[in-house]
Amino acid sequence: MENDILIDFRFVAKDKPRFGELFLITGEEHPKFPPRSQTFMQLAPLGFEQLDDFFGILNDEETGDDVLIWLFPMLNGEEVFHNSGPFDAIRLSYSALRNAPANVSLLEACFNAIKALPDVEVRFDEGKIDSFDAVQKKNDEIVAHWRANNIEPGSDESLLIEEDDDDWDEDEDWDESEDWEDETDTQKK
Repeated sequence: MENDILIDFRFVAKDKPRFGELFLITGEEHPKFPPRSQTFMQLAPLGFEQLDDFFGILNDEETGDDVLIWLFPMLNGEEVFHNSGPFDAIRLSYSALRNAPANVSLLEACFNAIKALPDVEVRFDEGKIDSFDAVQKKNDEIVAHWRANNIEPGSDESLLIEEDDDDWDEDEDWDESEDWEDETDTQKK
């Protein structure tokens, strides 16, 4: 089961935001990238901080992941690194496994605030959405899945689960008959 909830907010206006505008979600202007508009300043109360090339809302509780919600700038449908823009979208990423279930309310607040920006189209699970209902439903399904497996989302146990572990069926047999090439074997050749 996929544990991450990814919501894309596409900017449909001709004038797309650049890094300077996006940085305003931190509540400050970036000294090297002056904004052309103040639109994203209204998102500052959500609590995003710059974390390397991205933005995130840090967790100040003892339980759950260190970052509650990530925000990634996007270009041509892909998250971009070290890019000043313009961006055609931003993505919110939220782990329903690694966060306490109550934190989905913060994701909903982010959803509503970003959706309220001018000329924004919201996409989730490859479809356009106008409300948080589909996101809430997916979150509830993920939480129910892990609770059925005796793992409470946001717990210390949930943080130990590797994202790919849930793809492994415990009943699958491990084929040890294949020859493994050892680093020392390749160095001898």
